[in-house]
Amino acid sequence: MPNTPLAVYYIPVLIFAFIMGINIGSFLNVVIWRLPRGGSLTTPTWSYCPKCEHQLSTLDLFPVFSFLALGAKCRYCKEPISWRYPGIELLTGLLFLGIAWKFGCSWETPFYCVATAIWISVFFIDLEHFVIPDGLNILLVLVGIGHNIVAIITKEPNQYRHVFGINMLESIFGLLLYASIIYGIGLLAYMYLVGYRASRGIFRSGGTYVKENVMDWVYLCVYYLGVIIPPLRRFVEPPEPLVGATQEEIEEDEEAGGMGGGDGKLAAGIGATLYGPTALMSLFLSLIIGVVYGVGLNVRNLKKLGTRTPIPFGPAMVAGAYIALLFGAQIVNWYVKSFLTFPSDGTTGGG
Repeated sequence: MPNTPLAVYYIPVLIFAFIMGINIGSFLNVVIWRLPRGGSLTTPTWSYCPKCEHQLSTLDLFPVFSFLALGAKCRYCKEPISWRYPGIELLTGLLFLGIAWKFGCSWETPFYCVATAIWISVFFIDLEHFVIPDGLNILLVLVGIGHNIVAIITKEPNQYRHVFGINMLESIFGLLLYASIIYGIGLLAYMYLVGYRASRGIFRSGGTYVKENVMDWVYLCVYYLGVIIPPLRRFVEPPEPLVGATQEEIEEDEEAGGMGGGDGKLAAGIGATLYGPTALMSLFLSLIIGVVYGVGLNVRNLKKLGTRTPIPFGPAMVAGAYIALLFGAQIVNWYVKSFLTFPSDGTTGGG
């Protein structure tokens, strides 16, 4: 239980976090369904059945309970409703509960709950469609920087990082650190697979990779700054509606290294949210999760199909981020005690 003056409200905060979570999970179902299909979150303003497209009433939208009351079928077309919908609602509730358990009745809880909601959306969109919406990554960066600024205002310690004689916000340091590692891995993979194996020139392919990703970030910064500085929008074209990657695009991305782009921008968002040290822990965990999941899935599919299966890395990054947020310190302490602490032989040194 958090040791704060507001600890008396700990249990109500847990209950409130879970209830908020399952309700926000209902909205995340809309995000996960619409964004990778080129839909808008504001048009239409109502929820609808994805099969018959009938507008849903209030009675159809109670998280989890409506699913059970309707017998897992649409009230209008009687088609089955996927278990994914109540599953995401319950998952969001449980993950919000975990955040409230860790941070209690503090100003950090809402920031990390918002970040968790974004992570859940990224997890399921990338897992199914092999694409991570830029808007979600930019929002995650803003949440991390906003968290950092509020912490400075409330005089929390360790909100700056001294780098090359410059005091840098911890969120910006985490953003640059994690993103540079992911882009670095992507660059090496691209230079090897495209430059070396495809004989297109190692340095030429490396230059192409860097140029494309730098221009991608320039476009995003100009476009989203245009929200508060409208004249900037004149310099960029509006993005086309997002549509999940096709099988051909997935295969091309795998041949080109399969990392960078969306993964790099997600790394920026996670780094800004968790700050540097915890972001590195999340990267370590995501590599373990990604390898275990990837090997298991490819072994299964090799036996079944005789071919490899592309693996999206975004879900592993999200899982690693959440685990590091809640248990990063405990994992480090366990590792130090288990592998870096040597038993004493009862003697002391002396001169």
